[in-house]
Amino acid sequence: MASLTPFCSIDVELQFVPIGGVSTGMRLDVPFTGTATSSHWEGERPVSGVDYVNVGAEGVQTLDIRGRIGEGKQVVSYRAMGRGDGTGPLELMIFDTADPDLGFLNGAIAVAIGSLEGTALHLDVSLVER
Repeated sequence: MASLTPFCSIDVELQFVPIGGVSTGMRLDVPFTGTATSSHWEGERPVSGVDYVNVGAEGVQTLDIRGRIGEGKQVVSYRAMGRGDGTGPLELMIFDTADPDLGFLNGAIAVAIGSLEGTALHLDVSLVER
């Protein structure tokens, strides 16, 4: 049976950029910047990226996220998809990195559960373990 192992916490500030009505609903681009903390590294690492959001007629958000944690040779890029309802997202994440200390992420998947207050988003990211 699968279990979840805490990996990191991410705190970002969101900027909502409305694109307008599209065939699947209302489209928003949501650039974000902030920091990530983890027991896998010391201190905070910068986080940045964009969440491409479509809001359907029923209000459910479809999330398509591209982000980066860290910088230089210690960067981890990630892709996530998920759903949101205005209170916070639920995401499935995959990673790519050349950092040998975090190389285990290249074969990992994670889930993130978020809470949203205004434009401040907090995510708790956990690795899915077999």
